[in-house]
Amino acid sequence: MKSLIYFLIFPVCFYTQNIKSNLDDARLINCKKKCKIFSEELIDKKNNNSSTPSYMLGKPHYLKMFNIPLKNRLKIYPFNEYDSIYIATPIFIKDLEEPRNYIEGKYHNSVRMLTEDEKIELSDILFNYHKTYDLYRIVERNTIGCDCVQLKYPKIILLFKKAGQFKKYIAFPDDGWNRYNFTNEEYQNFDWSEEKENMILNMFKKDILPNQKKN
Repeated sequence: MKSLIYFLIFPVCFYTQNIKSNLDDARLINCKKKCKIFSEELIDKKNNNSSTPSYMLGKPHYLKMFNIPLKNRLKIYPFNEYDSIYIATPIFIKDLEEPRNYIEGKYHNSVRMLTEDEKIELSDILFNYHKTYDLYRIVERNTIGCDCVQLKYPKIILLFKKAGQFKKYIAFPDDGWNRYNFTNEEYQNFDWSEEKENMILNMFKKDILPNQKKN
């Protein structure tokens, strides 16, 4: 019985460890000019140091720190786990509070599968760009000056399909709502940031619905 329990638990543990490590491993191998900064961030995370490291005292810079090849990027979660990725625009439903399950079709105004070029660009943004000195994301909400219903909603939803069904989603801008259904370990591999949100929103700007006023 003990051996059976070990057999059932060990693959799950290994899978979780792999999700957390394969992006960092790929980055260290394909690092450009900022390897020292990135390595120090990893060391600080592992040591769980509560004090602010000296290298974090400068102004953050968001840049392409890594050059992970396409064939390797597509082996990193979530691209190695799901059959296809879709983009959806939300239906704005008034007076509905979070949390919302954005996998459900009632939230989808339009849905289309990403093209190969979009998939390549998305993987480049997610894995090759990084904000130096940035270990923690600070969310600022600015809702002044617009009475638009979509202030309470994301602009874009990424849907991840496997075996013919949508399994995971990430909706953004996040605005502090944690608009995703990935586990913490899975979500860490996105290395998410406001800068990435803006880059991806710009990438899909033709899909974003125009502002709609409240009635």
